[in-house]
Amino acid sequence: MDIERRLPLMNEQKRAYTQGTIEFINDEWIFFDDEDEESSLLEEMTEGNNIEVFRYGDWICGHLQTGGIVDIGIGSFPLQHGDRVRFRKRLPYAYQQWLESLSDKTFIRFVQWLNEHGFSLYDCLYCYNGLLFEKYAGVNFIIYDNTELVSNVQHYYERGNTCKDRFEITFNTGKRFVCAQFG
Repeated sequence: MDIERRLPLMNEQKRAYTQGTIEFINDEWIFFDDEDEESSLLEEMTEGNNIEVFRYGDWICGHLQTGGIVDIGIGSFPLQHGDRVRFRKRLPYAYQQWLESLSDKTFIRFVQWLNEHGFSLYDCLYCYNGLLFEKYAGVNFIIYDNTELVSNVQHYYERGNTCKDRFEITFNTGKRFVCAQFG
């Protein structure tokens, strides 16, 4: 199952969004990122025109149209100067492919395990995915940073008649944990 179908089945992942405010300056919508205070054109932030706007105490998901109009399927509304908006962060290609290669059961257990240790799927800095090179046994390496801890996940895998997955996580503090999933 692809990542877009799996994510709604899970609890919301921390740090999954880039959030900020928008302002209408010189006939263009400008996005100001809350985290790094950088500014960019709103159009550059809307991958596939997806945008979420905070209105009426909730995030409303829609598609950005020309002229600052947000289409929510059952209607549309104009953006307003000072609106809070957010966009789902993109996952690195090799990482997304790796996540999609895991069985549903393994994927869900891995994400729960990652979350239990204070990390989100969106904390990935780097992923080496040997499965992209059609290697049916080996080790994948994924590095996460949640701004408090850095971790390295080693994913030992075998593919063929049965799928075997074993995960080892090592933190920059020296702590290590192991999780195995077979089948």
